Amino acid sequence: MKKNLVKISLFFSVFMLFSGSISAWDDTGHKVSAFIAWQQMSPEVREKVSGILLNAPEDSHLSVYYNAYESRSDAVKKLDLFMIAATWGDIVRNRDFKTRYANYHKGDWHYADIFWKQENNKAEILKDFPEESGKAIPKLYEIEKILRDSSASESEKAIALAWFLHIGGDIHNPLHNASRVTDIEPKGDQGGNMFYLTPKDAPRRMNLHSFWDSLISRNIPRKNDACDSEYIAEIAGKILENYPLSKMKDRLVLGNYEQWNKDGFSFLPKDVYAADLKRGEMPSPQYEKSSFAVGQQQIVLAGYRLGETLNQIFAAKPETSKVECKIIRRVMYPVSKTRTPDQKMRIALLDLCPENKGMVARPMMSMFINGKIEMFEYDVVKVFDSEAEARKFAKENNITDANYN
Repeated sequence: MKKNLVKISLFFSVFMLFSGSISAWDDTGHKVSAFIAWQQMSPEVREKVSGILLNAPEDSHLSVYYNAYESRSDAVKKLDLFMIAATWGDIVRNRDFKTRYANYHKGDWHYADIFWKQENNKAEILKDFPEESGKAIPKLYEIEKILRDSSASESEKAIALAWFLHIGGDIHNPLHNASRVTDIEPKGDQGGNMFYLTPKDAPRRMNLHSFWDSLISRNIPRKNDACDSEYIAEIAGKILENYPLSKMKDRLVLGNYEQWNKDGFSFLPKDVYAADLKRGEMPSPQYEKSSFAVGQQQIVLAGYRLGETLNQIFAAKPETSKVECKIIRRVMYPVSKTRTPDQKMRIALLDLCPENKGMVARPMMSMFINGKIEMFEYDVVKVFDSEAEARKFAKENNITDANYN
């Protein structure tokens, strides 16, 4: 009996978390993108983002999704936390959690509307349209700055990270990138929310937006109440097979969020508002098939873009000494193709970044870098006959580190 009560309690807890949410991609779509992003991230970056999420503000409820006391591995629990963080932007829509809703719900962060008209399956963009567009694109730039800011707190970065995963996923749903203007919707159709696919008297109405939101979960339904570690992983595996990174790499355009917006918009005239799409009717099987293909492509692209961006932001930067590869110094025994050792100090152009570094015997020199003495091996590239010749060469070839004494 006690076990049953625990199960019932858990069911209602999960229900309360997700009820009242109006999704972009539904939670399945967001989690698949997050799962794919996780696969792109290095182990080091996974640890960093997990640590950030675990330091989320208490009123955000983000960190509670990591259960330190359950028996699953730490790696699986951190992946779950990461995937749920990608849905958090929708979770906070729930008004039952008043403080969380007041502090974190941002309705106009989920989309970036380009207003347009459709003529013969072509899009005419309406510039300076007098309706409010969403803030998704400027927010992505702001959020990336926070994630890169070494002075930002872990709690601030946790909220930024959750929003980055969510908004970054949202704008890969084509209907989060635009609002179509028609005679029926002169102010725009709110990303397909006003384009109904079912009659007014239908028991449960579906619009075009919700049709696209649920593409993945509708075409690949969860079986036998499978947990996310099985269900999401299986879907992501199939999509990754169809769209490997090698196939999508040229489309990543990391950091160019306007281009992400335009990429999503490009599917609207022909693929989303296809010629055979009609109001009050569910789309044809062919439309379902083609939209599912677009949805998979966009979800995997979101995953690649999010994962690679986080790698760029959080990967440890190698400690590089602030030295130029090409410098000019006086050295003993300069060796070059045109000179032999003559045991005199000569002004020479040195290469501190030679090929096969550390693999062959070379002369070494010491330099004082960041308060420390560091040793550098070098090749002699060129020997100068005079200081004037060396100075002229440095000026013509932009050699900024030159010492002629």
